[in-house]
Amino acid sequence: MVGPNSAEYIHKLIATFSNVNYSIRETAIKRLLDMGVEVIPYLLEALHHEDWRIRQQAVVTLGRIGNIELSLNPLIQSLGDKDKAVQEKAVVALGKLGSKYATEALINVLHDAPVIVQRAAAESLGELGDKRAILPLIEALQHDDSLVRSIAANSLGKLGDKNAINPLRDLLKDPHDWTRGKAAEALGMLRAAVTSDLITLLQQGDHWSPYFAAWSLGEIGDKSAIEALLKAAETTDVFLKRNCTDALRKLGYKKR
Repeated sequence: MVGPNSAEYIHKLIATFSNVNYSIRETAIKRLLDMGVEVIPYLLEALHHEDWRIRQQAVVTLGRIGNIELSLNPLIQSLGDKDKAVQEKAVVALGKLGSKYATEALINVLHDAPVIVQRAAAESLGELGDKRAILPLIEALQHDDSLVRSIAANSLGKLGDKNAINPLRDLLKDPHDWTRGKAAEALGMLRAAVTSDLITLLQQGDHWSPYFAAWSLGEIGDKSAIEALLKAAETTDVFLKRNCTDALRKLGYKKR
């Protein structure tokens, strides 16, 4: 049991959550994690502290402890915190908890929250593995924010539903290179039959998208991509060369 002296010590650790020094905050969190579930009541109390930084780190710590029974509902309530930094960490924490009971609340956040919170929601929905998130994430591929679109694409790849293939294929034409790349990666995760589209991206992409296109061509397993990968592997870009080489190996290509 936590006695009076321990309670005082826990309160002091939680008070350091407001410190601007990351290492000090992280040290306090690690000490609280070492104590386990006994600190949860103190962290739940801290969710109502007037200092947003203390609320934020309390949310982070609850997510890292990972106790669904005690933390799920309080973390869902923290999605309505008046500070968007706290909201964002609550979304992340719910993703770490891994409970599908948080899906509906995270979908609501994806629809209506500050952009930084929507980005976190798009990621956490992919981590939860709940198929109810597929349609909202497909809709998020049309979001005004390019990072929301790219994170939603990645989550759709994780969820593994073939209904996302055509919307992700459309995203290969996105104006942002990173987003096109994440769409390509997701299509690779889905083993989608989009070889020609990915070859086009491999040949005509900007900085990031060819890397992802090469990786996905290896995942999809269509040997018709070998010639394009061999040509792309002639690049001086060591990262693209590595991805092309790895893809060729997956396709069973052996240099003569």
